[in-house]
Amino acid sequence: MTRFLIFHSLFCLSISCNQYRYMQKIPSDESCIEKLKPDFHHVVYKTSVDVIGKHISGLLVVKHMPDNSTRVVFTNEMGLSYFDFGFPPDSGFKVYSIIPQMNKEGLVRTLRKDFELLQFRNMDNSKSYALKASGLIYHAYPQAEGANYYITDSNCRQLVKMQRASAKKPVMEAVIFGDSRNISPDSISIRHFNISHFSITLKQITSPAAQ
Repeated sequence: MTRFLIFHSLFCLSISCNQYRYMQKIPSDESCIEKLKPDFHHVVYKTSVDVIGKHISGLLVVKHMPDNSTRVVFTNEMGLSYFDFGFPPDSGFKVYSIIPQMNKEGLVRTLRKDFELLQFRNMDNSKSYALKASGLIYHAYPQAEGANYYITDSNCRQLVKMQRASAKKPVMEAVIFGDSRNISPDSISIRHFNISHFSITLKQITSPAAQ
């Protein structure tokens, strides 16, 4: 009897933790996400990173290259590079450089997935679907593990937030501030839920027009 009660409690807990289970599935609207997609052609963000009691600050540069790839470079105020990542035009990922303290497989994988989400990469429209809950539309794009969600208002006028999620719940959430429609967001706030005290804050200090 005790074993049954424990199993029943764990089963109920697993169901209640699934934040997407009872959302209403609706037809996917590809044009909605396309018009709200940010443009990171060339932008610089003042950046603050907090992870497990350690704080790092500096500048994050996102630049579209002549070969249509995207480079994401994070440096300190003196120009020392923390990491330099490359994202080819279609898919893939390359680490050009990274300091030893950050060269951890799990951290690099997490950062890669974060920047892929922000750049709207790995979006297979043939597998996409949409969910509706509390006046928001969750535009879902399945990944190798879980899904990426781009969450908009019901009229598709605003990109409210983005999530990377497991099958049941978000593991990371990014909230953007400022209009995202084909321009670089003014600010971005990133929180990770599966890594204790891991957050990233980005505040734009240049715009594409200034380049």
